[in-house]
Amino acid sequence: MIIEVQTTQNVTIDYETAGIRQRILAYILDWIAIILWIAGWFWILGMASIAGLHAALNGDIFMILLFIIAIFPVIFYDLLFEILNNGQSPGKMIMKIRVVNVDGTVPASGSFLIRWLFRLVDFPMTEGCLAVIMTATTKKSQRLGDLLAGTTVIDLKLNNRNRALSITDLDFHENYKVTYTDVLDKLSDKDIRTVCSIMEDRRMRDSDYFNQRLAKRIKDITGYACDEPDKVFLRKVVNDYNYLAVQKI
Repeated sequence: MIIEVQTTQNVTIDYETAGIRQRILAYILDWIAIILWIAGWFWILGMASIAGLHAALNGDIFMILLFIIAIFPVIFYDLLFEILNNGQSPGKMIMKIRVVNVDGTVPASGSFLIRWLFRLVDFPMTEGCLAVIMTATTKKSQRLGDLLAGTTVIDLKLNNRNRALSITDLDFHENYKVTYTDVLDKLSDKDIRTVCSIMEDRRMRDSDYFNQRLAKRIKDITGYACDEPDKVFLRKVVNDYNYLAVQKI
């Protein structure tokens, strides 16, 4: 299922919904992080007992502090990360997936809250079976919490449909390096559409005259200097613009 996501720079990118395997692996990675967090606090409490700090604290105060710094983050782990980290827990970040609304917009805090509340039904109460079945069978790969919240999880890796539609192929590999890091500040979405329209026009894309004039205009606007061929320069500018725009989703 394709979900259209519009970036802050008005660039529309098509993403596939995340697969069950990706979501399960993200879930496992998140639990590893939670277990490490709990184990870390057990170690800290052990060291505190050795130091005599436990005995120095009132029992009620100690339990409150324990809940706030150790238990509270575990209970609200997914909710806090998804609200504060643009729909991504650490596991989702590693797997390169993200929670979005089914219309491609960023979910509101209320949507994240609904997803979080129904995790009890999707996972502990049904041992994860309901989540797996619904994700596999619903059109937009939604577990119950997603369905009620109007959200889904997308795979942030650009798919083949984007590559087929893009003049630049959007070849954003793991080690992609941006040359013009401030291009979003220098050019507008309208400028990029103009560049793409000329590069895609059969009459103009092979014309040295049009490419030279266009490259000169872009260099005048941005102040960039480039010794590479004009077509290479223009393609790099568009690639960098789209890559940086994707990062702002």
